[in-house]
Amino acid sequence: MSLRLIATCPLGLEEFLDEELRHLGLTGTRLEKGAVAFPGSWEQVLRTNWRLRTASRVLVELASWDGSTAESLAAGASRLVGSSHSWEGLRVSDLFDPRRTLVIRSTSAGSQIRDTRWVGLKVKDGIVDAQRLRFGRRSSIDKANADVRLRVWLSRDRATLLLDTSGDPLDRRGYRLATTEAPVRENLAAACVLASGWNGTGPVVDPMCGSGTLLAEAAAVAMGLAPGRQRRGWAFEKLPGFDAAPWQRIRKEAIPASGEKVPLFGVDRSTQAVEAARANLGKAGLSLQTTLATGDAYTFVPPTEPGLLIVNPAYGERLEESREQWPRLGDMMKQHYKGWQAVVLAGGEGLGKHIGLRPSRRIPVRNGPLDARILLFDLY
Repeated sequence: MSLRLIATCPLGLEEFLDEELRHLGLTGTRLEKGAVAFPGSWEQVLRTNWRLRTASRVLVELASWDGSTAESLAAGASRLVGSSHSWEGLRVSDLFDPRRTLVIRSTSAGSQIRDTRWVGLKVKDGIVDAQRLRFGRRSSIDKANADVRLRVWLSRDRATLLLDTSGDPLDRRGYRLATTEAPVRENLAAACVLASGWNGTGPVVDPMCGSGTLLAEAAAVAMGLAPGRQRRGWAFEKLPGFDAAPWQRIRKEAIPASGEKVPLFGVDRSTQAVEAARANLGKAGLSLQTTLATGDAYTFVPPTEPGLLIVNPAYGERLEESREQWPRLGDMMKQHYKGWQAVVLAGGEGLGKHIGLRPSRRIPVRNGPLDARILLFDLY
């Protein structure tokens, strides 16, 4: 029997995540709120952690049971640890070996028990009580660097226990050395690139580049660079039975892409932001193809060859809302970017409705705590 895997993502990115999974040859996907569930194997756990650009985590479902009361929450966890269950070769006796440290995170929605700390506490109690009965000792809890990372989702009084195979969220690519105020998350930036349908040829311009995330993600898509190539450490490496050989093979697999060493152009009015972008794009291995400058987005003249314009204008926490920037942005696109594809990550009042150009598509997403829209334009 295959594993039931769940890849999580920011709200609004489910369709992009689903498409990525299909491109990896995975079938039987089911879209959920902030996630896509699919059947798979341990090899696919490794590959999805390595390849998915829009995901936050890859989880393995371990068990599900009634969680309507504190007693039932603990009892379900105890039954699992006391069982002979296995997940494609990973035995419950190995996963819950008390020599392995644990951490448990929890959420609750639409359930009688709303306190997430209480949910996690009762599941932990059930696990360690069963460990004492089975092994004569219990695991220690390590919140910082646990061997086994567990998540409990309590939804409509149904508890689901999941194994986190990622560790740090997948949007933490490892190239962000410096940051600016309210930077766009890497998986949302990747979704902006994927949404555009850009074929990976021609230059990429971000005239409000901030710390360079949109440029870095565009280059990774165009050049077939794995999103996790700069990361250090994955939760699955600590699991019992982990085999490094398939992991190394997966890391060497070619990722379909145009293969172009795409030129990147970034502009920002903040010198600090430009220096942050320079550091981050350098860490990402993109320095030689990158041109950065301090300047005005609206007067910057892009290369003559059409490519991808991608921009995240300041809004919300980053700027006292000003409608004036949106029509100026539309004028800039019409004047300097004819023949280009354009993506605008718009938020704040109006969600970019005042640009003055009709987008070919508006995609609702969440940019951290803020509502936003990915707006797509073909600039003829």
